[in-house]
Amino acid sequence: MSTLQKILAPAVLVALCAPTAAAAQDLGFTYLEGGFIAGFVNDVEESGAFTDNGVFELETDSGGGGFIGGAWQFWENMHLFGEYSSASQDLEISDGIDTDEGDFDVVRWRIGVGYAYPFSPTASFYGRLSFDNAEFKDVRVAGFDLDADIDDDGIGGEVGMIWAATQVLHLQGHVRYTSVGEVVTEGSDTFDSDTLIGLNGRWYFRPNFAFITGYEFGKITTWNLGVRFTF
Repeated sequence: MSTLQKILAPAVLVALCAPTAAAAQDLGFTYLEGGFIAGFVNDVEESGAFTDNGVFELETDSGGGGFIGGAWQFWENMHLFGEYSSASQDLEISDGIDTDEGDFDVVRWRIGVGYAYPFSPTASFYGRLSFDNAEFKDVRVAGFDLDADIDDDGIGGEVGMIWAATQVLHLQGHVRYTSVGEVVTEGSDTFDSDTLIGLNGRWYFRPNFAFITGYEFGKITTWNLGVRFTF
């Protein structure tokens, strides 16, 4: 059984056993979620940390892993939040003579605080400030000795909107800035800033449980599929 099947099987079972449709949901920010994440990192093949400044030639491909996240709303419209993800990326490396395949892990997390403004009973605008971290680690390629663990952190910000399209279907769009979103291809720095655009959907199959999916486009592009519990 694949990782994705292991994640989705319990959620599908719950949904099939649900005797009634979910009730209307509020747009609050108190939840826990987790599931499968996949993505692709652009420009790794041009990073000196991986190519040893031109000694190696690289090709990368997308991979998958897992994510968890949560938020806690306090006062009336404020919330604290955190997110963590770890996903593998396929890697092919060549020194001009030998070629081998391996992979490396992309680990990202952020923590921060946000404020939501309820524009209407079915729509809410929000903004977030965060401390972001990105790391490439555990480069594994047989026959090559790569010391390419790179790690950096910085400040991030996000603005977005949540819309309850129906009682059980919520859509969320956002624009997000992070100072550790793009692989630097020149110079001594590890990461550069990036602006990402995301779209997320949630279907509440039970009053406090929802299937979730999301896509975020940027220099590190990801999509996810999982389950959210609201309380």
